[in-house]
Formats: sequence, structure tokens, C-alpha cells
Amino acid sequence: MGHRVRAEILTIGDELLRGEIVDSNKAFLAERLLTLDVECRHQISVCDDPVDMTEAFRIAVGRADIVLVSGGLGPTRDDLTAEVLAQAFGRELCLDESSLETIRAFFKNVGREMSPNNAKQAYFPTAAEVLPNPLGTAPGFMIEEGGSLVFCLPGVPRELHRMMDEEVLP
Repeated sequence: MGHRVRAEILTIGDELLRGEIVDSNKAFLAERLLTLDVECRHQISVCDDPVDMTEAFRIAVGRADIVLVSGGLGPTRDDLTAEVLAQAFGRELCLDESSLETIRAFFKNVGREMSPNNAKQAYFPTAAEVLPNPLGTAPGFMIEEGGSLVFCLPGVPRELHRMMDEEVLP
């Protein structure tokens, strides 16, 4: 009898824990995992707090083969997923020039000026594989850590859905 692939879903954001928005991403991700016969063992939501996020990342990597993270990839001060994940596993944050160009092009296409804080969305933990986001400014990324694959996706449901189907599942 072989080892079943174990997954954990981690959604990040104060707005989820305050009940301001319904966390539909957990259900969507769990349903997609089921289609692959991947067993989702845990679903956790954490607030935008680096200490809580670090603990959640470390626990998830310790007990799951695949960790799906949703949220915290935006341009605002409380969007900390990339930074905290890098710190949690002793990695640097590195600028991905190609992602920065894509973000600039996104703003140019919609006729808006890119604010400087959007540039932070082009920084990823060392050795991350960048996952393009055709619908928004926040690219996702994947890292391998301690034998686990950690996929970080935006919290915006339509962006997450498309990236899960086009980038993560294949």
C-alpha cells in the first residue's frame, strides 16, 4: 500500500478571520485536490501576522507533501506571504525582473500608473519558481522545502482559480 499524497490548505488574511469575506478558496482548492486523489488533511486560516504565519508555514511543511497557500501576495503593507515564507525557511527575497516587467505592462494596459509598492510583488524567495497570473498583478510562486511543494497563490478567487487550473494542477 503506497503513501497517499497529503495536502494542507493555508489561507491568509485578517479579513477572513474577522468574517468580512467568506473563504471560498478553501473549498475550491480542496475540491481540486480531490479530483487528483490528493488527501487534504488540514485547512488553516491565519491572520496577517508574521509570527502566526511562520508557525503555520513550518507546521504545514512538516506534515504535508503539498501546501497550497492563498493570499498575502498583494502590494499592501499587510501582504507578507513572500517575505515571511522566505524568512521562515532562511531564504533571501530576490527580484524577478520578468515579473516586474509583467506588472508594469499590466498597469500600462489598463492605463494606470504603477505605484512603487506594486514592485514588491516581483520579489520571491530564493529558488522559487514564478507562476504567472494572467488576470492580476500578483504572480504566484512555488518553492520546494523539506520535501514539500509549497504553492503560493493570490487570494482573489478568480485569479486563484485560473492559476490553480493552469499552473498548479498540470
